Amino acid sequence: MDKRGKRWLVMGAQGITLSALVVGTAAFVSSDKTVQLSVDGESRSVQTFGSTVHDALRAAGLEVDGHDQVSPGLDDSIADGSTVNVRLARDVTVVVDGTPRTVQTTAQTAGDLADQLGLSEQSKLSLGENIQLASSASPLSVTTPKSVTLNRAGKTSTQTTTALDVAGFLKEQGVTADSDDTISPAGNTVITDGMEVEWANISTKKVTEKRSLKHLTQEIEDDDLVVGEKKTTTKGKDGSEEIVYEVRYRNGEELGRKKSSAKTTKKPVAEVVSVGTKTKKEAAAEAKKEAKEKESKAKKDKGGSSAEDSSGGTTSTGGVSGVWSKLAKCESGGNWGINTGNGYYGGLQFTKSTWDAMGGGKYAAFPHQASASEQVAVASKLQKRAGWGQWPACTSKLGLR
Repeated sequence: MDKRGKRWLVMGAQGITLSALVVGTAAFVSSDKTVQLSVDGESRSVQTFGSTVHDALRAAGLEVDGHDQVSPGLDDSIADGSTVNVRLARDVTVVVDGTPRTVQTTAQTAGDLADQLGLSEQSKLSLGENIQLASSASPLSVTTPKSVTLNRAGKTSTQTTTALDVAGFLKEQGVTADSDDTISPAGNTVITDGMEVEWANISTKKVTEKRSLKHLTQEIEDDDLVVGEKKTTTKGKDGSEEIVYEVRYRNGEELGRKKSSAKTTKKPVAEVVSVGTKTKKEAAAEAKKEAKEKESKAKKDKGGSSAEDSSGGTTSTGGVSGVWSKLAKCESGGNWGINTGNGYYGGLQFTKSTWDAMGGGKYAAFPHQASASEQVAVASKLQKRAGWGQWPACTSKLGLR
């Protein structure tokens, strides 16, 4: 080969080498890209020869994991001037239904975090939905909606609540419990779905009741009545009383009661019944004696005659002699018709109840309306049955006991 031919070959080889160099440099220049990288809102320029977002992040020295948010995706292609947005996940403490936990999230606001956690839209947040988590001094507390069965003073209903505990739930329902009421479970119990809550209204009231007081019956032997005969001399009357109770109620139903006080508003009056002790033979003799006394009284009303008293003395017109006369003088000044209004009547100062019990009613309604001899007759009967102690002061003064 001649020199020209060799030169061509040399020049041809040199031309091929120069062409390869030019093409390589152009390819190198064309693979260099400038990308705008925004990390949590802060932007910077990153130069990379890579072709994907992942290459650009690697060139920026930024590592991400599955919790971080990258847009476009890591495997997406990039070109010169592309923008890559990265939001790095961070640990955030959130309290859900009273239980704290730490989550990794890219959420910026309380609402975003609730959405990422998949919480119900009815959940109650302690922070406003638009509040930035980074600016809050306290962690986000969330109470999720739960179905609760409420027994409210005996009436049952099902409610949906976002209250944290039983006390908050009752307050939400407008229930105001006082110290006597019962709550189950306790007020600080955390609400769970399907829970049953009971509030019982406990109250105490004073109740006044009126009650009848039955009268007693007193039987007195009466020798003016034949055996088997009875005569009511004082009609019995029932009394009454008021009793105050402290009554305890649960949801309006009585639990029990305790007697607080009692007051008698009307005293009962005992019924006095005379029971006959006289035999038929004695009754016949007494009838004869009564006839004689009536005859004697009739004569006295016309002008006076004498009558024998129980102690053997006799009465002059309107008078009685002997022990009974002395006793009458001590008791009433000897005035057989006296009635001062003090409840004692006649010369021997009978009470109305004693007069009736001793059968004085057959002579007169009141002792002072009977004659002196009739009063002595009743007094003699009383003295035989109860002794001289029925006139304690005067019989002692007269030396009769």
